[in-house]
Amino acid sequence: MKYSKEWFTEQEIKKLFEYPNISSRDLLLVRVCYYGAFRISEVLVSKREDYELDDIYTYLILRKQKTDKMNWERQPIPPFTYGEVIRYCNDNNIKTQDYVFQTQKSHGSYMSYSMAYFIVKKYVKLAGMDKEITTHSFRRSRATHLLDDGLELYDVSKFLRHKSIVTTMKYLKISKKKLFDKVYKIDNKSIFDKI
Repeated sequence: MKYSKEWFTEQEIKKLFEYPNISSRDLLLVRVCYYGAFRISEVLVSKREDYELDDIYTYLILRKQKTDKMNWERQPIPPFTYGEVIRYCNDNNIKTQDYVFQTQKSHGSYMSYSMAYFIVKKYVKLAGMDKEITTHSFRRSRATHLLDDGLELYDVSKFLRHKSIVTTMKYLKISKKKLFDKVYKIDNKSIFDKI
């Protein structure tokens, strides 16, 4: 699957999340993808037991993930998203070992990539957005929004579980020129130029 080069603005994410005619399953799918900056493959194979709560944080446990050789890793999700997952599971009789995002026709099987892609395209269009968006756009959008909101590039890279910050720079289209421009701008405001 080819990844989209476009992503959502924060206003577009809000518009999509507030779209009135989206099913609870489909809304939960896009919210989990966005808030955890997950790859769609990580979300589709998630089971109820993979959503965890400890004394402070809420997580989705990722098993056999692409960028790490560990068998599992915890990825934080907001407490309100965790609560939405648990409510959805309770309302839909999803047991501990069951996939959260199941197909409607074949109970027990997880949703296919093509179905997730179709869902995203459908609701983006219905919400009035004219963009070439894929399921991966949520991951890229979340990373961009975190960076724009002041999270350091290194921390965004760690949140995405990239092994190299260079990967994150390419991923978010951050050029060295942009970084140098920012440093230059800071240097021009520096107190040291008056010494």
